[in-house]
Formats: sequence, C-alpha cells, structure tokens
Amino acid sequence: MVCYVLVGLVQSGMVPVILPLAARPGPTAGLTYAAFAAAGIAAPFVGAWSDWHRKHRLTLACGLGLAGIALLAHALPGGIAQHMASAALVGLGVSSAVTVSLMFIVEVEPKARWDQRIGMLQACIGGGQLVGLVIAGLLGLRHIGEAFLLGGVLLLLAVPLALAFAPDPVTKVARPDVVSRPARGGDAVPMGPQRSFYWVTWRALAGLGHSRLAWFLVAWLISYTATNALSVMFAVAMVRDYHAPATLPTTAYAIGVGGSLLLYHTVAAWDARFGPWRVLSAGLGMRALVVALMVALTALDVSATVLPILVCFGATQVIWPLLSVASNTLAVTLSPASRAESVGLLNATTALAASIGGILGGILLRIGFGWLCAAVLCALLLSLLLAWHPRVRLDPASGVTR
Repeated sequence: MVCYVLVGLVQSGMVPVILPLAARPGPTAGLTYAAFAAAGIAAPFVGAWSDWHRKHRLTLACGLGLAGIALLAHALPGGIAQHMASAALVGLGVSSAVTVSLMFIVEVEPKARWDQRIGMLQACIGGGQLVGLVIAGLLGLRHIGEAFLLGGVLLLLAVPLALAFAPDPVTKVARPDVVSRPARGGDAVPMGPQRSFYWVTWRALAGLGHSRLAWFLVAWLISYTATNALSVMFAVAMVRDYHAPATLPTTAYAIGVGGSLLLYHTVAAWDARFGPWRVLSAGLGMRALVVALMVALTALDVSATVLPILVCFGATQVIWPLLSVASNTLAVTLSPASRAESVGLLNATTALAASIGGILGGILLRIGFGWLCAAVLCALLLSLLLAWHPRVRLDPASGVTR
C-alpha cells in the first residue's frame, strides 16, 4: 500500500498542479496536461498484457520507474514537444502502475475481503493525493523544478518497494468479474484504480449507435471537459491572474476533495433510492449554480473576490461524488454490452474529455478567467439539458427509461 500512497501523492496530488504551472501561460499549459491525461487510455491495455503474462509486480515497478524518470526529465529545460513527451510518459507510467492495483487484491485476497481491501487502497491513494496537493502548493511556482525532482525521486524510491513487497497472484480473476466502483479524487484526476481498469472494445463501440449509453456519454464528455478545464487551470489562474500564493488554490482543492471523500456512502444511498439520473441531474445543477456564482465574482474587484472564488471551487469538488457515483451506475445500466465494456467506454470518454479540457482550458484562460468560467457554465447547462433526454432518464425502481 505504501507504493500507492506515493502514487496518489504524485499522480493525483502534485502532477495536475505542477504540470500546468510549469508551462508557459496559454495553450502550452493545456497541451502538456492533455498529453498526461491522454496516456491513461492505454493503461487498461497494459493491464490486459499484465493479466495475460501474470506480470503484475513487473508492471507496477516498470510503471513507477518510467513515471519517475519522466518527471525528472520534465524538470530539464526544453520545448513544448519535449515536455509533452515527458508528460505523456508520466501519464503512461502512473496509470500502468494503477491499472494493476486492484489485481493485487482480487487475485490474492478472498472475495469476502475485496471490499475492505479496495476501500483501504482508495483511502491510501486519497490520503496521498491530499498530501500531494499541500506539497504542490508549498513549492508553488518559485520551486517548480524542485517539485518535479521530488515527485520523480519519490516514484523511483517506490520501485524497490514494489519489487520486494508486491504480492504474487494466487488465483486468476478476469477483470469483468470485478464490480466497478465510482472514481474518486475530483475532476483533475482522469486516471485511478477505476478509471484505468476496464478497456474499450470494438464491440462496445459498434453498439453505441443503437445504445442509450451514447446520449449519456455525450453529456458526460461535455461536462467533464468543462469542469476538468476549470480544475486543471484553477491554480494557474489564481497564481498568475490573481497573484495569490499557490498554497491557496491547492488548499481549497484539498479541502474540497477531502470533504468529497466523506460523501460517497451517502451519495450511493441516494443513487439507490432516487435513481442515478436524478443524482446526476442534481450534481450538474449544483455545479452550474456554483460556477454561475464564480462568473459573477470574476466581474468584481479582483482583490476582494479571491476568497469567495476559492470557496466556490472547493464546493465544486465536494459535489463531485454525485457525478462519479451516478455516472458509474448509468454506464452499466444504459448499455446492452457487458458491465466491463460499458465502464471501459466511460473511462475512455473521461480520458478524452480530460485531454480536450486541458487544451480548451489553456486557450480560454489566456482570454480571461471569467471567460473560462462562463464557458464551463454553458457546458454544464448543455450537459444538464442532454441528461434530461428520455434515453438517459431512468426509473429509480426498475432501471428502465421513462
């Protein structure tokens, strides 16, 4: 578990903050993060290779080593092509390490202990993320090179731990047999144990044209693209446009993510009682209200609005469990394909949306933070409209469309 505490610290906590901060303002920051996020699409296929050859320990160690070396390389001077390549290798490395995380549990532990051990894994990654956000804020823009060096060294130190203590599989378990769970960590984390576990199949893609899932995936693509753009560029906007120390946006992010971790069980109960469509709609609507308030605040005096904007951003992360839990349920309910294939489509859509969001966020932020917030608001309202389509609306009791 120590390896995954370090993975959460670097992948989920530090990298989403320091990658955009280290790049030049504008599209360059978005392109760098987009390369990191897009690499997550390949992670489930790396996991499939690992499953076939029974090389989970090697996959974990190689992924940690690759990401660590790439982070060290990212600290070196270079152009946009070099930094995009190193960011992509970081994404491939950490997502490859994460894609085998659940297999260390389901192929070693008795099935009765799966939920407990997976909960511990998520807690380790979530705790690491909170620490990583604090570290990224403390190092900030002035010590950005040291931040990359620290992240790279931590991952490289985890390699011998993985080789020495990662368990060998006892039995073979097929990934489709493992029940999918909601992704945690907020919008700026497009990869994790759930996001990197299931892969896209041609059968699932071919069935989208006649599937109710397609409507939901379009709504999800639009909403996640927008909110990911805001989450990734928020620290950059606070530091460069509002001249706030990096500790403020990362602390707001950490508080929001920390608060969201307490809500998953409650939201799961709401999902079962009221249905995923209602929970999704509520999440999109609440986020739209918060972002609308942020749009209004950006039109006021800059110095007086920093704290309210930070509070609003933290609130967007607290709302995240509603979208995460509902999206997972809708993915497996709306599709005629298998559970694993439908969640694989959701994962691929999330990675694609994160990449697009990074690029658009960098472009819009160059125009102005207010324009970025306004675009996010429009996207959320459009997603909410699509979520009200009859093919997405589900009856909470029967799980069929209205």
